[in-house]
Amino acid sequence: MIALQHEYTFKVVTTAYDMHETEPYSNIQLNHWNTVQLAPNISPIEVWYSATPKISIGTFKKVIQQSKATTVYINGLFTQWFTQPLILKKSAQLKGVEIIICPRGMLQAGALSVKPLKKKLFLSAFKKALLFKGVRWHATNEEEAADIQKNIHRNAKCIVAYNIPKPPVIEVKSSTKQVGNLSLVYLSLITQKKNLLLLMEVLKNCSANIQLAIYGPIKDKAYWQKCELLIQQMPSNIIVEYKGDVQPFEVQATIAQYDTFISLTKGENFGHALFEAFSCGRPVITSNYTPWNHLQKLRAGWNVEIADGNSIVQLLEELVTVEKEIWDVYCGNAYNLANNYFYHETDFNKLYKQLFG
Repeated sequence: MIALQHEYTFKVVTTAYDMHETEPYSNIQLNHWNTVQLAPNISPIEVWYSATPKISIGTFKKVIQQSKATTVYINGLFTQWFTQPLILKKSAQLKGVEIIICPRGMLQAGALSVKPLKKKLFLSAFKKALLFKGVRWHATNEEEAADIQKNIHRNAKCIVAYNIPKPPVIEVKSSTKQVGNLSLVYLSLITQKKNLLLLMEVLKNCSANIQLAIYGPIKDKAYWQKCELLIQQMPSNIIVEYKGDVQPFEVQATIAQYDTFISLTKGENFGHALFEAFSCGRPVITSNYTPWNHLQKLRAGWNVEIADGNSIVQLLEELVTVEKEIWDVYCGNAYNLANNYFYHETDFNKLYKQLFG
């Protein structure tokens, strides 16, 4: 939103609660429009905070009408926040309002493999009810466009507009990598899709000295309990610590404290945390199911096959032995990858003008 404020007026409708919290955000008016300053030196935006995690369709209609929006942009799938605008549009209660849906990677094969039957029935029902008729789809890369056309309709109106991430840091913090040691950082939601449990299983089989710091909200408590059981079984050469959540403005500085970022994700349409690792000059270890592939060739990180845990063990133990001089090359290439993407490879304004019209 910040990068496009000079072109468009954005208003946000969301819940007043952070994940798993029972108390709303402080210093806001519930069920009202609030003026919110996202960052210094930019124009504030209007945010409507729902007093309850769920919002009635009547309230949603009223809020959209109050906003005088010409476009409703739906971020994600499989929630009531996704459902209600489509029902209102179908029943002609949002006349003159365009609908844009961004799946945010939720139509990737890896994402659909979690609770697959429920998601299949959900999409089937929406297609039969023609709720997707007249909708524009925002794909954040060409692979997501293919996922939309495969899972929604081959003729779905799909526009590719790449994600606008946080800018790379101005000054890269020097690596402190030491031979004989490797410090990893995981910074993301703790869910099945992010595949943290696999990382626990891999580390349990490593014989080298490795530390892992885990940051991020626990979205799936049952899944996290499985991770905790493995943490308790780690050998003495492996140290794993859960360090809680991180504010968005702290992410780059947090990642820069460690040797490398690791995410054995089952799928990302972009992977903002991956980009932020590159953008602060840290190489990345990740799966082949993100846009950030060929990392070995670029010497900016390592793509791994998540179906082969033994190969990941072997890679981590090899990285323990890497000297700082070589590590610095990977750090520099990681930063260049982010810098080129942000400043040279992508005309964000042009792409989003095509999306929003």
